Amino acid sequence: MASSPFHKFQGWARAGRALLLTSSMLALSACMSVSTQKVGMVPVAAADPVYSIQLSRVVIAALPNDSSVTLPSGSQWRRVGALPQGDVYRSMNGLFTIQTRRQGEAYLVASSGKLLGFYLPGESAFMPLSRPVTLPVEMRQ
Repeated sequence: MASSPFHKFQGWARAGRALLLTSSMLALSACMSVSTQKVGMVPVAAADPVYSIQLSRVVIAALPNDSSVTLPSGSQWRRVGALPQGDVYRSMNGLFTIQTRRQGEAYLVASSGKLLGFYLPGESAFMPLSRPVTLPVEMRQ
């Protein structure tokens, strides 16, 4: 008994969906993969004064995986430590996360008024930006 053209079409459609799903998953995993550098953050000493900044406008920064992250206008950040790349700031407005291999908390890394990248505390790693971005700081304490 020969199979009908309809059954052959269903088989090809099923194979096409499987191929599309597989290629989509591979492409998505490649997009989320980013290069990071293992680093050790030196925390702020208890005797050091509290230092915080507030952004005066929205900042959009390009990540190395061709995605971007948005820092909201008015967001406040407290200095929590330092890396060789710059000072490390943690959000005072709640948890700030970015998508890398997995979604995780991220702290700003800045030096000389520029955002250079992010410190990923869950991985003890620094992720540099594709290009540094000026931080429009409204308030410093």
